[in-house]
Order: sequence, then structure tokens, then C-alpha cells
Amino acid sequence: VLHESQRPGMRIGKVLRPTSWSEAIELYASLPAALPTAGATDLLLEMARQPATAEAEAVTLIDLWGLPECSQITIDTDNVVVGCGVTHNQIIAEPGLDSALDLLRMACLEIGSPQLRNRATVVGNVVTASPANDTISALMALDAAIIMESADGQRELPIREFFTGFRTTALQQSELVRAIRIPRWTVNTLGTWLKVGNRSSQAISVVHAGVVLGFDELTSTITRADLAIGSVSATITLSAPFRNALVGRSLDAETASDAARAAVNEIEPIDDIRASATYRRSVTETAVRRALISLTEVTSFERRSPPLLGWVVDRPEPPRFDVSSDTPISCIVNGTKTSAPVAGNQTVLEWLRSEVATGTKEGCAEGECGACTITLNGAAVTSCLVPAAQADGASIVTVEGLAPRGELHFVQEQFLDNFAVQCGFCTPGFLVAASTLHDELESPTEDDVKAGLAGNLCRCTGYYSIVDALAQSAPSGEPTP
Repeated sequence: VLHESQRPGMRIGKVLRPTSWSEAIELYASLPAALPTAGATDLLLEMARQPATAEAEAVTLIDLWGLPECSQITIDTDNVVVGCGVTHNQIIAEPGLDSALDLLRMACLEIGSPQLRNRATVVGNVVTASPANDTISALMALDAAIIMESADGQRELPIREFFTGFRTTALQQSELVRAIRIPRWTVNTLGTWLKVGNRSSQAISVVHAGVVLGFDELTSTITRADLAIGSVSATITLSAPFRNALVGRSLDAETASDAARAAVNEIEPIDDIRASATYRRSVTETAVRRALISLTEVTSFERRSPPLLGWVVDRPEPPRFDVSSDTPISCIVNGTKTSAPVAGNQTVLEWLRSEVATGTKEGCAEGECGACTITLNGAAVTSCLVPAAQADGASIVTVEGLAPRGELHFVQEQFLDNFAVQCGFCTPGFLVAASTLHDELESPTEDDVKAGLAGNLCRCTGYYSIVDALAQSAPSGEPTP
């Protein structure tokens, strides 16, 4: 007899690949039990955590990842429209498109790791509806709207009305989220986004919040004051006391303190493993006050461009046929065409280890440790969170393919020279991420190295030797994957 935690999760029976958005809508209407997916980073975890019974049918996925119309960001006179397949790194890679989008970038930068941000989508972060999901507070403060579509037509709902409770939304069974519409800012609008976590990266928020202020052009008094606070209660909430404390006043240290105090007096913070209610209340007031004071000094957004680890604009379309558990998938692995069937719930990590080579390691199977990092069509990803079917037709590089047989890649040489390897279990993921970083930045700074490898964990080296190994320029002519 197995404990519930020992039972295998839900199985993937078939992955359907529509050729257009309209076909995806039709498929979902005919298969209401199917699960739509794009990046799949959250979906695979949810499936793994739901033990399947022997009688349970395998799940059908509708794969939206390769649809070009889903991965577009469009801008008109009044709005920015973010498609349902747009990833966090896609938002991060587009600085200066619009100030409203720059505020969203601040939240996207705090989502997981570079590898995760290459796959995870903004819409996916919204529809999972966790109050800890960072982009939601930004989008609520921005007064965004959710565009939904079904076979019966399209409708739009303000994001402030989209969430009906803890992890529940107004999305109906037959509907897919098509896009998020974000109103563009006027020149008299300012905003920021804040987060408090228990570590500097890959942290689930203790509190996060989006702040947007509008000002009268002549008097500079505040005409709009929106604060959306997340991770302190069952849903992300918009603070009316915050607005009342600011509208009609000028922004200074006194009004910032008054508004922060008013906002905190309204919340009923939760106690959980990450923080007590008392701490949440205290840190929220401090963080909101500091965020407001920072807006009195801001002249423009800090548009830093952190390492993206290979994210590219052009997303290759996969082969247009469905994949089931008895269908072989074909891809190029380390320059060699490989074809092999997939098991019903296999990830790319499991498929590689069973069919290709075992250099890629499984550390956490949750996308948090980076040991399984590979490049998929040039972008570093955590292979434990990619369904094997989504690798069909792709180009993959693992640690075995970083350099020609018998040779070492520059980063491998640097790891050896700087004693950056101890037990070695995390090393394959570090090497793939590091080689991608060096392809992107010829001379990465120490900050670049820390940001680029934030998704890779090591229990042995203390990281100093790894940073030392990578904060050097690669020689010209170095082989790249």
C-alpha cells in the first residue's frame, strides 16, 4: 500500500497541437476536460501533486506554445495587449515599449529563475490565481483587463473582478484567456512595484504590491492612487484607504506615511511558514512607505537588462501533429537527430535520461534547483518542467554537447581551474546555464553571473569559486553549443 505522496501523479495521455487560435477554441469546446497549456511550468507541478487512481483516465493537453498569435505584444494608442503565450523574459526583454509595461517588468524580474522565465507565461501566472503570484498585483494596480474567448464569443473583464476567491477565477469551463489588455500611461502617471521575500531570488513573496499614482498637470496633486497588495490574504486586494489617504494631496514623506498606515490598518494578514501576521503587517507598512517615497525621487524606470539565458524572439513552431504515449518524438540532441517514444507523463528530463544520456540530473523535479538545465531551441530551461511532447522538433543541448568529444568548453575549463566542482551533482546544470550566459554576454560582470545563475543551487562550494570561474571573458573562437 502506498502513501498518497508516493503515488504517481496524473498522466498525460495525449498532447493536441492546434494550428491556430480558432482551432484551439474549437478543440477546447469539444474536449472540456482537456487542460490548455503553454509554458506548462505550473501545470506539471499541479499534475504531479494530484495522485492518479488506477481508474483515472490520462489527461489530454491542448498545447498553445507554438501559436504565433499567442506570443505577441501589441501596442496601440491607448493599450498594450499581452498575448497568452508571452513569457516573463519576453516582457523583460522589451524595455521602453511603454511605462506601464515597465512596471510589469519589475514583477516579471522576480518570477523564479531565468530558466523558468524562459518558459513561464504572464497569463499562466494570472490564471493560477495564487495570491503570492507577483504579476497579479502589478496588473491590478495597472487596472488591466482579461480578454477571454470561447466558441460562443469573446468577453473582457477587469482583472479586479477576475478573482473570485483563493485560487479561483471567473473563467468559465469553455473559455481560454486570449490576452491581457493594459491601459497605457499618460505623462502624469508614475508607479512602482515592490516585493519582500525571505531570500534574494526564487522567493515566494511575504508581501508584494503594485503602486500607480496619477497627478494633476497643473497642481501636481494626486488624482489617482491604486495599491494592490498580495501574499497577505486569500486574494490580492485593492486598497481603498490608501486611495483615500492620497487623492487630493501632494506626495511627500508625510503623505507617504499616512497612506502606508491607512493601507495596513485595512489588511488582515495571514500566518504561514514564510512569515507571521505581525511581521507581514509591519513589513507591509514599511515597504509601501518606502515605495511611495521612492516615487518622489524617480525620473524614469530603472531599465536594467539582466541575463535572459538565451531567450529569443522567434519561437520555432513545433511539428503539427498530435503526440500520444505511443508516438515517437524526434529532435536534435547535441547535434544528432534522436527519435524515441515518450511515456504518458514524461518530462524532457526523464526522456533524455532514459533515451539519450544521463548527464542531465534530477535534483528537485520542481524547477527550483537548476540541476536539470538544458537549452531548448537556444534558451536555457529546467527540463523537469517541460513536457517531453513539447520537445518534438526542437534542438536540445545538454552538458554532453557543450564541446566536441574529447574537448572542454571554456566554462568547463574554468570550473576545473577554479575548483568550482565538489560533489558534482549540480554541475551539469551550472555548466549549461553558464555557457548560455557566456554566449549572451562575452564579459559578464559579477552581478551578471549572480543574476544569470540565480536558478542554480549548490550545497557544496559556497558559490564563490563558481562566481570566480565565470567572471572572465571567453577566448575568441570558443565553441558554442
